[in-house]
Amino acid sequence: MKRAILIFGITGELGSRLAELAVKDGHKVYGVSRGSHSLPSADLTGVELLSGDKLDRDFLQNVCSKLPVDAVVDTKPSIESLDNIAEFFPQARNVFEVSSTGTFVPLQQFPADESHLWQVENHVNFHGKVRNDKHALELFKKSNFPVTIFRPTNIIGDGRIPLDLWGGRDVEFFRALRDSRPLEIPDCRQIMLQSVCNWDLAQAMLLALNTTNDIRGEIFILSTGHAVRLIDYLNEIIAFFNSKSTIKWVDPDEFQQRHPEHTGLPFLREHMCFSIDKARRVLGYEPRYTAREGLLLALKWCTENGVF
Repeated sequence: MKRAILIFGITGELGSRLAELAVKDGHKVYGVSRGSHSLPSADLTGVELLSGDKLDRDFLQNVCSKLPVDAVVDTKPSIESLDNIAEFFPQARNVFEVSSTGTFVPLQQFPADESHLWQVENHVNFHGKVRNDKHALELFKKSNFPVTIFRPTNIIGDGRIPLDLWGGRDVEFFRALRDSRPLEIPDCRQIMLQSVCNWDLAQAMLLALNTTNDIRGEIFILSTGHAVRLIDYLNEIIAFFNSKSTIKWVDPDEFQQRHPEHTGLPFLREHMCFSIDKARRVLGYEPRYTAREGLLLALKWCTENGVF
């Protein structure tokens, strides 16, 4: 079943990887970009590229809506972009929205699955993505908007700065380890982290394009098969750099008081542990990369491209 796909964010990390896989699988791919992405993307050979903005209604009406597409992908959605897709692509059989498992935290069960509560905003979950997802599902209920929501865990892989143990993606964290400098880290050693390689996320969306199941109105968690402790994640980074850094573990509350700039620390302190059984059962998804392999891809790419 060959499809015609329009991808918003074609030069980005996820859009470009889906495009490469989809072209190789024989699908027709159109890609929209504002031309502002500075990091290298995947191979876009065979993609029909369009320059524009998904929030530009004139561009959508005069250019995009005339394309013979039956699937639309929004890698960084907003309520406005979802409304635009619903209005200008009424013929679409599928709309793919990329969200995050950050909508589920704090987790009440391990592993969490798609039935876990997420609709209520709290002190730590991703409010914007909660609102986007609620809006998309309301459109599905009211007007059969054919949305499928993909919720990846922590994304790793080439083209991506890995998560640091300050709660962000700060290159200085990795440079300190590379240079074997002393490093203060909030003591979250036993917190569970679950990751997904960006190529596996793209592969899952490709599987969804080819599935015969009705996946509209559904949410899918995408990840590796299991979670790891942050201490084990850190040890992989240390081993990659052969780092001799002295690690000083600091009480997380004390660290946060001294470093308010690390705004992602409260989220880092939440366990991430999810089941991917639904994606396996419905999509035939199986991650090709382990957490270690995806992390090493990211570290190697950052090193080779001078990121750190």
